[in-house]
Amino acid sequence: GRFREDLYYRLNAVKLKLPPLRERDGDIPLLVQHFFKKYSCPGDVSTEVLESLSAYPWKGNVRELENVIERATLLSRGERVQIHHLPEEFQNIGPSGKQALSLEEMERQHIAKVLRIAKDLDDAATKLGIDPATLWRKRKKYSL
Repeated sequence: GRFREDLYYRLNAVKLKLPPLRERDGDIPLLVQHFFKKYSCPGDVSTEVLESLSAYPWKGNVRELENVIERATLLSRGERVQIHHLPEEFQNIGPSGKQALSLEEMERQHIAKVLRIAKDLDDAATKLGIDPATLWRKRKKYSL
């Protein structure tokens, strides 16, 4: 399982640094058009779709984008790709570019923040406007 050293130096003649797609959101519209041509899709995408695609973190880089576009072009049947043609996780992206949090996650984060700044549990319960017993149950529920 070793890589031949001479082959490494032959392949390493030109180093190419390509940042991840999440750092190149300006490339997304160009890539979308490329994939539309590749899949012979005559349609286009809505502004909402482009905004959602640009805000997504793209952990799978260009291959993930290609899969999303292929799916969307199939579902749109040659018409304009709308937000409902994208997978569910793209429909929850807010204006900040982050996925919308669930109500439970927002509550957990808020309680954790108040617990950090409160003097004690009674003070935290008062700041949250809840009974200390309720705070105790929520701490247990959220492992805080």
